[in-house]
Amino acid sequence: MVREAVRGYLALATGMTEVTAGRARAAAKALVEQGEATAAQVSSLAEDLLSTSRRNRESLALLVRHEVEQAVKRLGLAPAAQTDELTRRVRDLERAVRELKASAAAPAKTAQPKKATTKKAPAKAARAKARGQSKVDDS
Repeated sequence: MVREAVRGYLALATGMTEVTAGRARAAAKALVEQGEATAAQVSSLAEDLLSTSRRNRESLALLVRHEVEQAVKRLGLAPAAQTDELTRRVRDLERAVRELKASAAAPAKTAQPKKATTKKAPAKAARAKARGQSKVDDS
């Protein structure tokens, strides 16, 4: 019987599953019922089980994260942080291009060259012809 309780404790302590407080108490209670542990020992055992379970979960999470990162690298995919940074840079460049286009278009609209009026030259030529001159006198 003690062997089973200790086996349960070891299974909980070394397992990669999450240990709930209830399961830790149940394992410790089994030791108390068999007369193999005191209240202080049970409390210590429960705390050990919970802390071991927490460390195991953290280790498992780190292992899974590492394996996922390695798989992403093998596939040639960029990490989320790098993708976010590149997206931000592209948006900044798009904004800069829009601003440059807007600033280039604004002066072109305001500083358009005025069309030359040709009304005076034909009128002068007509007057000169009427006076019998063949050349237009600019004076």
